Amino acid sequence: MPIYNQIGKTYNTTRKADPRITEILLQELDVKPFSTILDIGAGTGNYSYELAGKGYDVIALEPSEMMRAQAKTHRNLRWKEGFAENIPLEDNSVDGIVCTLASHHFQDLSLSFREMKRVIKGDGKIVIFTLDPRLCHSYCWLFDYFKPILESAYLIHPSLNKLSQLLEQQLERPVKIVDYPLPFDLKDHFFFSAWRKPELYLDRDFQKGTSPLAKGEDVKVCLDKLKTDLECGSWYEKYKHILELKEYDCGHFFLVV
Repeated sequence: MPIYNQIGKTYNTTRKADPRITEILLQELDVKPFSTILDIGAGTGNYSYELAGKGYDVIALEPSEMMRAQAKTHRNLRWKEGFAENIPLEDNSVDGIVCTLASHHFQDLSLSFREMKRVIKGDGKIVIFTLDPRLCHSYCWLFDYFKPILESAYLIHPSLNKLSQLLEQQLERPVKIVDYPLPFDLKDHFFFSAWRKPELYLDRDFQKGTSPLAKGEDVKVCLDKLKTDLECGSWYEKYKHILELKEYDCGHFFLVV
């Protein structure tokens, strides 16, 4: 959480709900109109707000005070302070649960999943949007420039197999995996979103909105190398084919249970 108290100051500048991600969340939730949806690790509420705008009763759960200070408001949106490991809601109180790019911050995944099972109604769906950086192809240009950052992400993000198996064990029902190659024009500027826009990684607002670039000497070294190669043109010589792609598989997926 401390990292989000740091980057949360300008989070809304670059982190906006992408309508395609919102659409998949709702498609997989498959809830009736006016249902209650819990958004765990809601951040500043970008996706919570979009769901509320579509008529759902949304509860946004977020531990970071800095994030909540910038929280979006809507008549259908309620905010609660708390962690996934101890959800401050009654048993069987929500119709669906979403979690977007936040599960890797849970301190105890097993406990968090048990809490989700406790608060969701019997046949309600849980939809988790996350990633396994191990699934990002090693020939991806990001490995050339951000290898230390990506390797450290292996310690933070559990593998797809581990995550899906753990979710299945705790929820006691099968997990569906929906792969999500990233479009080139994502509105939500998380780390991998700029795969076709290398110059964005040098943008201070972009850096402030994504935890892998928030701080550290390794980050500076990576960014300096990228800046040099963009200025001299060597990046374009090696990776110009990237600029013609419409989407790219960076290891992102939805888990539905």
